[in-house]
Amino acid sequence: MLDYKALTSLQAIVKFQSFDKAAQHLNLTQSAVSQNIKRLELHYGNPLLIRARPVVPTALGEQLIAHLNKVTILEEGLQEEIQGKTASHPLNIAVNNDVLATWFLDVMHQFSSNNTTKLHITSADQANTRALLQTGEVIACLSQVGTPVAGGDSLFLGYMDYELVATPAFIEHYLQGDISAQNVLQSPSLIYDAQDELWTRYQNECLNIKPNISHSHWYPSSYGFVELVMGGTVCALVASIQVKEELQNGQLITLFPQNKLALPLYWHWYKLNSPVLDRLRKVIFTVSQAYLHKSHLSK
Repeated sequence: MLDYKALTSLQAIVKFQSFDKAAQHLNLTQSAVSQNIKRLELHYGNPLLIRARPVVPTALGEQLIAHLNKVTILEEGLQEEIQGKTASHPLNIAVNNDVLATWFLDVMHQFSSNNTTKLHITSADQANTRALLQTGEVIACLSQVGTPVAGGDSLFLGYMDYELVATPAFIEHYLQGDISAQNVLQSPSLIYDAQDELWTRYQNECLNIKPNISHSHWYPSSYGFVELVMGGTVCALVASIQVKEELQNGQLITLFPQNKLALPLYWHWYKLNSPVLDRLRKVIFTVSQAYLHKSHLSK
């Protein structure tokens, strides 16, 4: 029989990145939390945590946390079906920055208007969210990969367009009217961080040139991303729906109107017969249809 009380300590330490904060969350002493982890590690004969900054679970620790997450959702789903009690345990999900900055706000509004369950969202690159689902850190996620994880399912939502934009002042100063692929690559551009693959994909797939990010600033913020573009500091690949108004009023110009990158988005979740997960899936599908398109080619 698994020691679920001790497992909640393991889960809380990874979530809050601190033994002390985990203890506060669980209304335990820090000593009690430490003893719970020690007892688990003695039982399994292997470490469960890499005690560093950030605190990282070992492979065994990931397995146990994933199991606890699934069992919690299963039990609360059963309680709702039998007793009508809405799930109180938060749903841990992973969503990429651009979606968080645009249409996921509507998901939060619509889901929260009819559900008391809280959403705990982890922000990650769309290429990495599925990995968080595989390790059990989250119970559902948005991903650009459609293949379901073991024990899970996925739903295609549509394509989200990205286009390369800049201000008229940027075009005049850096490009001097010569909007060519090679000239753009020599001018200041922008990516989120080392995991951001969209700019290199755009260069390769849309411009048919060898990717080069040597002239790119790094700025890991969707809001700051657009602000830097609007200030004329950089050109950047931005989600079309995020700058729709700025493109319409001429504050921003699309450098290559015929070359947009269409990124597929899939909703992934573990199949746990959970009513609250089903409700969240329906809200996400409904909201996404107003922002995404089904064709690989933009309309």
